[in-house]
Amino acid sequence: MDSTDTNSSSQEPVDQLPSPSSSSGQQLSVIGRSRLATLLPAPKLPIPRLGSTAISRQRTPRACELCRERKTKCDGSKPICKQCRVLKIACTYSCSKRERQQLAIECAQEKIKIYESVLRRIYEECRSEGRTSIEETFHKHFLVSPEIFSSFLSSQSLFEQQPSPPNPGLSLHRMHMAWARRNGNRTPHLCQEPQIRIKGIRAWTSLVDDEVASHLLSLYFAWENPTWQIVDPHLFLRDLASGSKRFCSPLLVHALLFFGCSCSYSLDRITDRQEEKSLSKRLYAEIQHLWQIEKGQLNLPIAQSSILIGLLCCTLGIDRLGTKYILHGAEVCHKLDLHCKSPAYLYSNVDRDELGPISRCHKLVAWAVFDVQALAAQVYRKMPVWEQPPAVCFSLDEAAVLDEGTEWSPYPFRFPVQQPFYYTAACYRSALVMIVHEIAIAGIEFSKTGISSDDWQYARQLHQKLCDWMGSLPACAMPQSNTTPHILCLHLYFQATLVFLGDMFILYSKATRNDVSNLTWFDPWTVKSRALSTVGSLILRYKQHHGWKSIPIVFLHYFCLAGVHAISQLEPQEPKWSLILESCVVGLWHMSLGWGRLCTALLRTIELVLRASKLDESLIPTKVTMIFEQLDTTLWSATDISSLSADYVVHHVPVRTSESAAGSEFKAEGLENLIRSMDHLSMN
Repeated sequence: MDSTDTNSSSQEPVDQLPSPSSSSGQQLSVIGRSRLATLLPAPKLPIPRLGSTAISRQRTPRACELCRERKTKCDGSKPICKQCRVLKIACTYSCSKRERQQLAIECAQEKIKIYESVLRRIYEECRSEGRTSIEETFHKHFLVSPEIFSSFLSSQSLFEQQPSPPNPGLSLHRMHMAWARRNGNRTPHLCQEPQIRIKGIRAWTSLVDDEVASHLLSLYFAWENPTWQIVDPHLFLRDLASGSKRFCSPLLVHALLFFGCSCSYSLDRITDRQEEKSLSKRLYAEIQHLWQIEKGQLNLPIAQSSILIGLLCCTLGIDRLGTKYILHGAEVCHKLDLHCKSPAYLYSNVDRDELGPISRCHKLVAWAVFDVQALAAQVYRKMPVWEQPPAVCFSLDEAAVLDEGTEWSPYPFRFPVQQPFYYTAACYRSALVMIVHEIAIAGIEFSKTGISSDDWQYARQLHQKLCDWMGSLPACAMPQSNTTPHILCLHLYFQATLVFLGDMFILYSKATRNDVSNLTWFDPWTVKSRALSTVGSLILRYKQHHGWKSIPIVFLHYFCLAGVHAISQLEPQEPKWSLILESCVVGLWHMSLGWGRLCTALLRTIELVLRASKLDESLIPTKVTMIFEQLDTTLWSATDISSLSADYVVHHVPVRTSESAAGSEFKAEGLENLIRSMDHLSMN
């Protein structure tokens, strides 16, 4: 598919995903990492004191696997060493490298002898008896020597046998070891077990084991999925365990593991995500391979995978391709009739006991699809596939029953525990999405036709709908009492929609602010300014409660909104905006460690706007300056601009109307055009 056809939503996405090398962007240099590591306080370590007498050291012949991994002193005691006994963890010893190599050689030699003997006999018998098929000979020799032939059948070719990739160490156990190093043996605040325990992941992927899969999927379902609930956890995990492909597939498994890597980090230093990047590259390569296999299928997992791949492509700075995947996933769901009351894909041949879980999945996923395509229409100006909202939704009474007894904690930490009110929030988010959808469609139309005087009354109606929605929210869906990520994202979504509504009437109408001041029913400048201020406050609230350890992908958009606007608000008497700018820049930098080029492009955008503003350097936070210095030296290259294929719209860029004009006006600019033009000006 031609990637320049940005308005197409009914065609199939391109046959091949971009190469893995383009997904990771520019890597931090060793010097850059050590320099940026000063952004976070290093853990305090006790200084060992010298004893009064010399201590004789006895070399341990071989350390256990866990001590070797932790790089700690092991006394070599068997069956359990002293360190593992203190930590109360399993202690295992492995053979030496030379012993393993010798054993592998002996096994290979023995197999070769067996295979040559069996194949020789098969060939001779087929030739002498004139058989046209060798199945009978296989069966005959299997009965004679099953122990030999079963080994033959269950073994791969020697040429196909590849050493299994090393365990990347992305596990809860790794975090426990880091906690023990930093905090001694005090009771940890970490979970003792992953929230989701996976068994049999090898049936779906060879890249991770059960421990790693449990950790990564726990991260995904704790931090990322609650925002949109694209995947129903119950039915996905049920099919993952049973091997069914109705709500699970290899492609979907790898996509969720990839997203889990973006939320994973090291407790020693959360900016160290080298292991996550290493696994992400292998997962991305497998996603490319599996897409070619599954893309023609008409089922729910391929639709969910297509949307997730689309979101991933958007983080790579190629949202012209990413939005096609998002809309393709929405189209597949439409073909499955997920917008209808009783789609056959979900409800045919369903036991009575399954009706409840299926109905819950139907409502969650259908609204998630409608939600994501509405966001694509708002942010990327893409016409949605679903013209109408789903015919089913949760009632408040139904949501209250489903929410009863549910808990959320910031996995991998156990505290604080909150009642998340997932389903109640889904009810109110559905009502908001309907308004977002209407405003997004209006914005696309106004960009073509402009805004007439009669449309201002429509603006007032849309604004009133949003105000009524906010007034209807219960206390359990307010950030003052519920600080879970999906609730904060819900309110950021609302405020960003107000910003979009305000900009729509500022950009596409000929009215000036003085003209609008006489129209008492709707003032887009005031609406936008207040909404941006609230977006900044919500970002500070998220940082206060969760930090930048694990961040939902949609925060890329909110960081850009608040970061660019904060520049025009920097003043000595307004310290809040300095904190907001710092939070947005540091947050984008953290996300760049786990996501793609868009993070770097947004950082570049904020830097260029800041440079064009020519502010007093004392107003710019030190961390912001350090990150931008690193951006210029190691993170940004000339090829990055040519690699962008982005329709992402950057709003609220402050632009002086003349050299002598006081204050700032705003305009909207596409990310790619903005960086190209401002990068050119910055070099002059």
